[in-house]
Amino acid sequence: MIVTIKGILTEKKPDTIIVDCGGLGYACHISTNTYDALPDKGKETGLLTYFHVTENSQNLFAFHTQTERELFLLLIGVSGIGPKTAIVLLSSVTPEEFKRRLIAGEVSMLTALPGIGPKTARRIIVELKDKFVKLSGNDLPREDSDTPREISDAYDALTALGFQLNDVRRAVAAVHSKSPDLSTEELIKKALVEIK
Repeated sequence: MIVTIKGILTEKKPDTIIVDCGGLGYACHISTNTYDALPDKGKETGLLTYFHVTENSQNLFAFHTQTERELFLLLIGVSGIGPKTAIVLLSSVTPEEFKRRLIAGEVSMLTALPGIGPKTARRIIVELKDKFVKLSGNDLPREDSDTPREISDAYDALTALGFQLNDVRRAVAAVHSKSPDLSTEELIKKALVEIK
């Protein structure tokens, strides 16, 4: 089992990287959250990994944080969710926001993603809610989540308008960092400008 990788980042794309380890290049599938945390090409990087082997393929998945890898492992444990779908799900929002939305039972957040229908979304929520309850309290989002209600509402409104979740997340974060006291309506208006 390959659990970590450390080497020079020779290729860097939003969904795939290549890490050179002593002359061998390892292709790793990544989420956009991990991509955002990577150094520039040519620099050294160290990541946590999961090596997925099937009868027809071998794929290496890399993660910047332990939380993201744990969420990935929980997702692929759900019937009907493969590693590539799990990476797409993890690319939609930050791991902390993903946990919060799962526990809140937000089916729409999952069904907005390619390949996830309402039945699969409900299955993910039911199975993972149960597993989150078994985790230590520190791993669960608090009721007073670090994500303000205005941000959550802005996410929901903008994704309902058909914008990509990654674009929405970046736009809302950019607006909120400049003006943290905006109402939900003002936040949405300014985020729309950022997205366009």
